[in-house]
Amino acid sequence: MRKTAHVVLSVFCLSLLLAAVVSASTPVTVTVISERREQSYQWQLEMKERCEAQNPGITVDLVSVAGSSLVPKMQTMLAGGVPLDIGYMDPYLVLDWGMQGLLEDLTPFVAKEQRQYRDWFPVGLDLFRVDGALYGIPQDLQIGVIYYNKDLFNEAGVPFPSVDWTYDDLRNMALRLTRRQADGTTDVHGFKIPTGRNYMPVVWSYGGDFLDSWVRPTKFTGRSQEVVNALQYLADLVTSGAVQDKATHDRMSITEAFLQQRIAMGLSNTVAIAEGFVNIRDFEWDVIPLPKGPTGLRVPYINAIGWFVFSSSKVKDEALEFLKFMTSNEALERRVEIAGLVPPSMRIFQTAWLPGRTQPASRHLLHEGLDRARSPFQIQADFFNPIHREVLNTIWGLQAPASAIALIESQINALLNERR
Repeated sequence: MRKTAHVVLSVFCLSLLLAAVVSASTPVTVTVISERREQSYQWQLEMKERCEAQNPGITVDLVSVAGSSLVPKMQTMLAGGVPLDIGYMDPYLVLDWGMQGLLEDLTPFVAKEQRQYRDWFPVGLDLFRVDGALYGIPQDLQIGVIYYNKDLFNEAGVPFPSVDWTYDDLRNMALRLTRRQADGTTDVHGFKIPTGRNYMPVVWSYGGDFLDSWVRPTKFTGRSQEVVNALQYLADLVTSGAVQDKATHDRMSITEAFLQQRIAMGLSNTVAIAEGFVNIRDFEWDVIPLPKGPTGLRVPYINAIGWFVFSSSKVKDEALEFLKFMTSNEALERRVEIAGLVPPSMRIFQTAWLPGRTQPASRHLLHEGLDRARSPFQIQADFFNPIHREVLNTIWGLQAPASAIALIESQINALLNERR
């Protein structure tokens, strides 16, 4: 009996030992949504290979989004119970999913790894904060700037804009830069109405706003003379002919219009430096921070795509280890080399991004006032859409600013009442 018990115990101990050996030799798989931009994907693939080489216990599975949109792909995987540990998206989705409990609060992780993140731009991390929780880590920074064609400025005899310029300066320059042919047609406009959500810095720089919070709004704040003045300013750009008419505006993107030299100035973000303007050879160009408003207030805008970890992940420790690897100084330096995007780290911005390119000449001004930057990309589309619709109707002369504000207020209040 005693001999039998000894045999059973020996077999049990051996099985535990074998299980431990198998467990130690079997890598844990971290499932990550792959990047959509080709250069960013090449960087991600390199980070996967490097991380696996340095961490034999981790295997990274990059899930392609080919043939599907990013968000539906992640939703389908989650709904089907398919393992998914790390994803990425704009702040509005990250914050929304975070508030729903779908994402891991990364505050403890960043606190633990504070040496790695201590020189990051705080405004970049703040894009993904709500109610004291941090749900995302920025991949890069998308900083709003004005691009301008130096050749067109020189041809028109217009001095280049200075750091202290204003929106009045922008309008006056745009009028002087607009070039009309003998037959009355316009082949160059001085400026282009900002696309997407990019006109919001004008409203903010005029001292106005539509919402008390762009993360968790509780009231409409747009009934002010400042908002009226900002909307009237944008509408006047159209009526004065300083910008493209709606039909021309809709036919070409900001990148196309700038590359084809159909506009002398345009408001976009720094992604265009890496992906649209890096190979410009036909003309000289540069960037300048956004103008100041009537009271001397400049409000830069910022956006970033954020990495996040799903709260449903079964391998959170390993997922966080890969996230740490992807956001290390070494990884950020390689991302700058491969993709050319502005890094979220001040140190890497100064040591890798700035010296790593020759254009634009004034790239060192990109972080001017960045600590005051705001983002229109944190709010969900159901709140932004009524703002966007009525603002565009005002810009294109279909209604007065006061009418737009009243319509926006009605729709925003209805949404707020639904959520109470």
